[in-house]
Amino acid sequence: MGETDHIKSALAHLGGVIHFGRVFMKPGKPTTFATLPKDTLYFGLPGNPVSTMVTYKLFVLPALKTWQGDFSVPETIAVSLPESRNLDPRPEYIRAVYNKGVTGNQCSSRLLSMRDANILLQLPARSDGVSQLLEGTPIKAMVIGKI
Repeated sequence: MGETDHIKSALAHLGGVIHFGRVFMKPGKPTTFATLPKDTLYFGLPGNPVSTMVTYKLFVLPALKTWQGDFSVPETIAVSLPESRNLDPRPEYIRAVYNKGVTGNQCSSRLLSMRDANILLQLPARSDGVSQLLEGTPIKAMVIGKI
């Protein structure tokens, strides 16, 4: 998504329409979605492995299922936040194991944080009134593996 990124001009040259080129979330900010002629979908996923996996679960997999006629939405469950967390300015998806806790370092380059994860904790963006969520706060989690 920097100065030397030629994807947007290449998609336009192919007759593509870019629907979004960045998303307001963590991890996964540099995610792109476009449509090309002949009903072709284009997903440009981030380079960090965890960002790629999270955006695949949130954007690509539901799109592919819809294209196959499966209009189900990803399963979400209510959970208690396993540890206090400072909130990021963007909504954040934290890798965790249901009823066990967060899967370690949450940097988007830390692939091990995805290995055992079966849920993505959905944290809201920081706001003027809320900069931290305390352990035990009820939140939603997206199921990404067997619970």
